[in-house]
Amino acid sequence: MIHYSCDRCQRPLSPREPRYVVTIQVERALEPLPAEELDDDRDHLAEIHETLETAYQDPTDWDQEDTLRQTYDLCQECYARFLRDPLAAEASLQLGFSPN
Repeated sequence: MIHYSCDRCQRPLSPREPRYVVTIQVERALEPLPAEELDDDRDHLAEIHETLETAYQDPTDWDQEDTLRQTYDLCQECYARFLRDPLAAEASLQLGFSPN
């Protein structure tokens, strides 16, 4: 039997209680080319073909560090907290230091 625990609070989850799976995927954004660099006479199909050919010839050429995908199991309480503040901005604001 598979046992789950909440990845946020580490509490074991019983099979009868709801379990929420949160998947976070981060990818590098590609910026569009400036208008002066665009060439209307390009053969876009040939460029796509060339890109695919070179990608399949050397799979180590792909930059896998630009993509991150993580999956987390959350209990009902932690899922509600995640929905209220998915980037944990409140947690960083609550950090305070003494005036020493």
